[in-house]
Amino acid sequence: MSKKEHIKKKMLIESLENSLGIVSTACNKANISRSSFYKWYKEDEEFRNKVDEIDNVKLDFVESQLFKNIQNQKERSIIFYLQHKGHKRGYIHRQDINLTSNDEEIKKIEIEIVKSKGNSSTTEES
Repeated sequence: MSKKEHIKKKMLIESLENSLGIVSTACNKANISRSSFYKWYKEDEEFRNKVDEIDNVKLDFVESQLFKNIQNQKERSIIFYLQHKGHKRGYIHRQDINLTSNDEEIKKIEIEIVKSKGNSSTTEES
């Protein structure tokens, strides 16, 4: 790697740190094309490791903001956290239900839909 390329990569890493890993912003500030960024990311393991570490710092920052919201009793942040981290305590976004009859799995359910006008009814299977 040439000294000029090394300096450009260093500038780009600094720009990535300042932009919390936003590639477009960092490339614009460092005056480096996005295609160069992705080429370096693909081909240079040391560069890729530094970029990935910035992503970890960004994730840490976002998590810290989430916890600030939780401390400030922001209900949506509380619900989000519980849905993603509170599974063992029953906080889940969706629930799977397994139906059994006499210890055998039920594979067919018949639903009768009764129309509100008249006495006719239809049966559908799902």
